[in-house]
Amino acid sequence: MSDFVDLEGIDPEAAAARLTMAGLEVAAITQLCPEALSRVVSAKIMALEPHPEADKLSLCQVSDGQEELTIVCGASNMQAGDCVALAPVGTRLPNGMAIKKSKIRGIVSRGMLCSAAELGFEEESAGIMILPADLPLGKPVIELLDLQDTVLELEITPNRGDCLSVIGVAREMAAIYKRPFNLPSIELKTGSKPVAGLAAIEIKDPDLCPRYVGRVVEDIKLGESPLWLKARLRAAGVRPISNVVDVTNYVMLETGQPLHAFDLDLVRDQQIVVRRAGESENKFETLDGVERQLDSETLMICDGQGPVAIAGIMGGLNSEINDQTKNVLIESAFFQPASIRRSARLLNLGTEASYRFERGVDSQATNRAADRAAELLQNLAQGLVAEGSLDIHPQLRRMPEIFVRPSQANKLLGLNLDFAAVRDIFGRLQIEIVKEQADGFMVIPPAYRFDLEREVDLIEEIVRLYGYDQVPVTPVSVSGAEVIDPPEVASLRQLRETIMAYGYHEAVNYSFIDPDAVSSLQFEQESRFYNFVKLRNPISSEMAVMRTSLLPGLLTNLKDNLSVNVKDVRLFEVGRNFYRLAGQKLPSEELFLAGVACGRRYREHFSAPDGVVDFFDLKGLLENLAENLHLKFNFVAENYYKCLTPGRSAAIMLDNQEVGSVGQLHHEVAEDYDFDQEVLLFEIALAPLLAASVGTSITYKGLARYPAVYRDLAFLVEASIPAAEMLAYIRKQHKLLTEAEVFDLFQGESLAAGKKSLAFRLTFQDMNKTLTDKKVNAIISKLIKGIEDTFHGEVR
Repeated sequence: MSDFVDLEGIDPEAAAARLTMAGLEVAAITQLCPEALSRVVSAKIMALEPHPEADKLSLCQVSDGQEELTIVCGASNMQAGDCVALAPVGTRLPNGMAIKKSKIRGIVSRGMLCSAAELGFEEESAGIMILPADLPLGKPVIELLDLQDTVLELEITPNRGDCLSVIGVAREMAAIYKRPFNLPSIELKTGSKPVAGLAAIEIKDPDLCPRYVGRVVEDIKLGESPLWLKARLRAAGVRPISNVVDVTNYVMLETGQPLHAFDLDLVRDQQIVVRRAGESENKFETLDGVERQLDSETLMICDGQGPVAIAGIMGGLNSEINDQTKNVLIESAFFQPASIRRSARLLNLGTEASYRFERGVDSQATNRAADRAAELLQNLAQGLVAEGSLDIHPQLRRMPEIFVRPSQANKLLGLNLDFAAVRDIFGRLQIEIVKEQADGFMVIPPAYRFDLEREVDLIEEIVRLYGYDQVPVTPVSVSGAEVIDPPEVASLRQLRETIMAYGYHEAVNYSFIDPDAVSSLQFEQESRFYNFVKLRNPISSEMAVMRTSLLPGLLTNLKDNLSVNVKDVRLFEVGRNFYRLAGQKLPSEELFLAGVACGRRYREHFSAPDGVVDFFDLKGLLENLAENLHLKFNFVAENYYKCLTPGRSAAIMLDNQEVGSVGQLHHEVAEDYDFDQEVLLFEIALAPLLAASVGTSITYKGLARYPAVYRDLAFLVEASIPAAEMLAYIRKQHKLLTEAEVFDLFQGESLAAGKKSLAFRLTFQDMNKTLTDKKVNAIISKLIKGIEDTFHGEVR
C-alpha cells in the first residue's frame, strides 16, 4: 500500500480503527511473516567441504559479518560464495522447529541453512534458499526481501467493490489521513510489432461489455514468480502457480480489475469476439476441468471458431497458459455487473473475478490494468510487449451528475459544516466538482464508485470522512401531536389482535412458492390461481413463482410442526398474493388473510373439556373478525375451494360478493401432505373488508326495560337443507324476533333416512312493553307454517 500513499508514522492498529470507523471493517491484523523470522539473517558461505563421516552431508563455514560458524547441511545446491539464509541457535521456524546447537556425526553444528519452504515462503523446496549475492550480511532476511509488512484483513460490504483491491484501500487511507494518493508511472519497453498485426478484438454485445482491452506480450519465459510476489499472493489467500498466472492475479489484487491471460497461439485466427453464447453452444469446459451447461444469455469470450472463456468468470482449457506458452494475450474488460451475477448464479460458479465484476470495476482503469500486467510480464517473464493496445469501447460508461446541498447534509447529520469543509472532503474522495452554486455543488463521482447515485449517498460520504464519532449526540425530540394510524392500518392491527386472542400465531413466509404446491390444492385450471408471476432467476425450483395463495406456505408450516410432534397448531398469515395480468407489465397485488388449525380445541388440562377444532370454530372466528369491522359474513355451502371437504366447507360472502373459503382440508390433499389428523383452514381477501369497513359507525341503543321471551323450536327437514338458509328465513319473519340461533343438530337411526333435526332458540323482545304469550304464540304459529311451506319441515 505504501506504493500509493505515504504510510510513514501510521500505526497499523490505529489505521485499522480509522478504516473501521470509515465503513471498511478490519477483521484481523497479522504479519506477512512471523516475528520469529526476524532472527533469520543473511550469511555467506566462506568454505564448503564434505562431511568426513557422511557422504550426503556438507560442512559449511558461514559468516554473518560478525563471526564464522560451522554448519552441517544436507542440501547440495549451494557453493562457496553463495549468500544464504542462516537460522542461528535459538531461532524457532514457522513449522515449529527449534534450532539448537547439536552434534551431527561427530561435528558440532551451530545453526541451520534454511530452504524457502522451511521459512514458510514456499510450499516445497529442492534445496536451501540462495539469496542475491550483493545483500549485506547479518541483516534479517525478511527485511532484505521487503517481507517485513503488516497485513490487514478487511470485510468489504457489497456496495464497496472499489475497495476489493490494494489501490482502493490506499485511496481510503489517503482520504482518511489527508495524504496524497499517487499511482506510480508504468514503464513499458514496447517492441516494433504493432498489436493490431498480432490480434483483433470485436464486441458484438456492447450492452454487456462496454469496454474490452487487449495487450500482447511475446516471447515470455514461463517460470516461478519472485519471492516477494509469492508472499503477497499467499497473504491474500491466492496460491502461486507461474509467473504469468501470478501476474494476472497480482494485478487483480492490486487494482481490483480482474484479468485473464490467453495463450495467443491457442486463440484460433488470433481473434477475440465478445458475444452471447449461441443456441448450439450449450456446453463449455472451464479451467477446472468441469463441463459447464450454458444458456443463450451467457456472455462468452470467443476466438475465430468458438468459445475460449466465460466472460468475467473463468477461462477455458482450450486456451489456458501451459508449459509451452510463448505469446500471451492479456484481457482487461468491463462487463455489466448484472450479466456476470446472473451467469455466475446460473452456473453455480463463483470466482475472485466474478466477485469483483458483480460489484462493478473501474471502467476507466481497464487500460492501465492491462499495461501494469504487461510491465510485470516484461520484468518477471522477460516478455516483449507489442506496441500499443487494442482498446475497444463502443459504449463508454458515463457517471451521473449529482447535486449536493451542504444544508441538507447538516440537516440529516446534525452538523454545521461549511462549504469549505464539504469541498475538502470531496477533493479527498476524488469526487469532481463540476459547478459550485449558492446552495450546493454539482458533482460527478469517480467511475469506480458504483454506490454513489443520489444526494444522500454523497452525504454518507461526507459523514464517513468527517467521522461518525464526531457527530454530536442529540436527544430525540418527540412531537406532542397524537399520531393516528390510517383506517386500513388500524383495521389490520385489530384483525391481528383478534385472531391472536383465539390462540393463533402469526407466520411470515416467502412470497415465492413452488407452482406444484398450487396444483396440489386442486384449484380449477382456469382460475386466477394459475396466473403465476414467474421469477427470471429463482433461488430454487421450489421458489419459482410469486404466490397466488397464502395456503401453500401455511400448510408447509403446519407439516413442519407436525413432523416434530407439535399436534395442536393455530397459524395465520397476512400477506399479498400476486396475479399476472394479461397485457400488463406489473402484476395485481392483493392483500389476503389465511389461517390453518388442527388438534385439540383447548389446551390439555384436567378441567378442559375434550374435543378437536372443527368447522364451527373457524366460522365463529371469522364471524368475530367481521363483527369487529362492523360487518357481517354469510356462509354458503357452494363455490368454495376444491381442496376442501364437501359438507364441512363454505364460501364466505360479504353482501353478495364472495371473498373467501373456509372448511376442512380434503382427505386426498391431506394425504399429499402426510397429515394424519383433520386440518381446518380459511383464506379471505381483505381489500373488500377494509373498503366496506371504512366509514362504518357504531349505533348505540338503550337497554331493554322489559323482559325477553324465549322459545325453542325443532324441525325435521331434509338433510340437504343448509341450516343457514333456515336461520336466515327465521330472522326475517318479525321485528319482535330479535335473535335466532341453532343450538342442536341431530341425525340418527331414529329418524327417517335422509332427514335431520334442527333445533332453534328464538328470542322475542319489545322495547316498549312486556310481551304476552298470546302475541309470541301468534308469531310462532306463523313461523311454523312458513317453515312447513318453504322448507317442507315438520315441527317436532
